[in-house]
Amino acid sequence: MLKKHLIGGIAAAAVISMAATTATAEDDFPGEFSANVAYTTDYVFRGISQTDDGPGIQGGFDWSHESGIYLGTWASNVDFDGAGEIEMDWYGGYASEFNGVSYDIGALYYQYPGAEDNGASFDFVEVYGSVGYDFEVIAIGADIAYSPDFFADSGDAFYFGGTASIPLPAGFGLDGGFHRQTIDKNLAFGTPNYNTWDVGLTYTLVGFDLDLRYVDTDLSDAECFSGSNLCDAQVVFTVSRSF
Repeated sequence: MLKKHLIGGIAAAAVISMAATTATAEDDFPGEFSANVAYTTDYVFRGISQTDDGPGIQGGFDWSHESGIYLGTWASNVDFDGAGEIEMDWYGGYASEFNGVSYDIGALYYQYPGAEDNGASFDFVEVYGSVGYDFEVIAIGADIAYSPDFFADSGDAFYFGGTASIPLPAGFGLDGGFHRQTIDKNLAFGTPNYNTWDVGLTYTLVGFDLDLRYVDTDLSDAECFSGSNLCDAQVVFTVSRSF
């Protein structure tokens, strides 16, 4: 447990250090640099806890260009019952807008150094796309991601759905989404195809972004990795800061 927190702490410290040198880097390189750090009571990915219902320390570093091209990396501690302790994401894409419609396309590599289960690799690649439109009183979006060989060598996988966000008085925000995850080799992954949804309340306080969110899936404990509560409904609190 201590080791995982140390890994997360080191990652966060590295992000803060990189953020401190952003101004210098921007003088020598085109585009803009940014960084982020976060603490969450549970790292939930697509409705499933990645930290065995424990906390997560996370951080990322991004570069974006006025053309719309961007690159980034992000890391978090994970707990896969001894099979993995850290996740590192590497991504790049293109984001822009046309006639008020925003869109984003890209690719993302999920890396879990040293992690595998019975010879199955946890690493996988996804390509993704999303569109959105802001009506001012509500912003809506739709997104899809595809992996040719999903987590734990579980074959083709699609993740798709929609999101909505509503600005509230006094600087609060309300947002949520509904998505479906399909997996070709359900036995290899550990669950059948499933739906997941969330709704959250957001607020920014002295530069810190606060997020209180309800997350759930339609998976029973018996369907969740042969008798696990990792897919159960839960309330997650996250505090983050961008630089």
